[in-house]
Amino acid sequence: MDGILLLIKEENMTSRDLVNDTCHKFNMKKIGHTGTLDPFAKGLMVLTLGKATKISSYLEQEDKTYIGEMTLGIKTDTLDITGNIIERKEVPTFSKEEIENIFKKFIGDIKQIPPMYSAIKIHGEELYKKARRGEVIERKPRDVTIKEINLLSLEKDKILFEVTCSKGTYIRSLASDIGEVLGCYATLSMLVRTRVGKFHLKDAKYLKDVKEEDLVSMKDALSFLPSFIVSKVDEAKVRNGVKLFLNRTEEKLVIYAIDQTPLAIYQNNHNGYFTCLRGLL
Repeated sequence: MDGILLLIKEENMTSRDLVNDTCHKFNMKKIGHTGTLDPFAKGLMVLTLGKATKISSYLEQEDKTYIGEMTLGIKTDTLDITGNIIERKEVPTFSKEEIENIFKKFIGDIKQIPPMYSAIKIHGEELYKKARRGEVIERKPRDVTIKEINLLSLEKDKILFEVTCSKGTYIRSLASDIGEVLGCYATLSMLVRTRVGKFHLKDAKYLKDVKEEDLVSMKDALSFLPSFIVSKVDEAKVRNGVKLFLNRTEEKLVIYAIDQTPLAIYQNNHNGYFTCLRGLL
């Protein structure tokens, strides 16, 4: 089996659990993913099977969309509702216009400090392991991009929102930063991933319901990249990772054989030549 599965991760399970359960169901060892979800989060997980694990990093670069809920007035050590409450504040009454104006401040390229409870490694160890020992490590701000953030509903201490963002964005940190600007703290209390690149939650299934015929082909998965079909002569070159003179302007191309088999991903050297980035066979 070589391709993509669109699965729904449930609450209170890890992303690794879902990958392991999928390996067991299809009796496969080679299964990857295109980005994890925290255990308390749910929604779309894009799993790559077989040869498709070779394109995981390319799919992972795509924008993602989430629906989240933040609870105002509390701050936790994990920045989400699963953590210990470490600060409380009174929540003033906000209008929708006030919330929307605050949201606008976060649209675009922003700096974000990753939470201590995250899988980022510093000095060879995941931050969350240090956090569980009570350690607090200085983290460097990371560049992320918030493409869009919309208010869906507003109650006294609950804000429901939808956000589209770049790879590497921590929605927990985003909610916490918004709470700081509001002046009353905010903790992420619900999170659902609804989109990864071209893939949507509405097209996903629970693992118990998914079948082999639900597999998305590598060709369909890579359709967000421009493509190029090579001749039989050039196919042999591509199979051996030889550079090609194509005189094309795209940054990357998926190279296909005449029979539509994906052969490799090539990168533009801007001198007419393309070199092999990743073989797909």
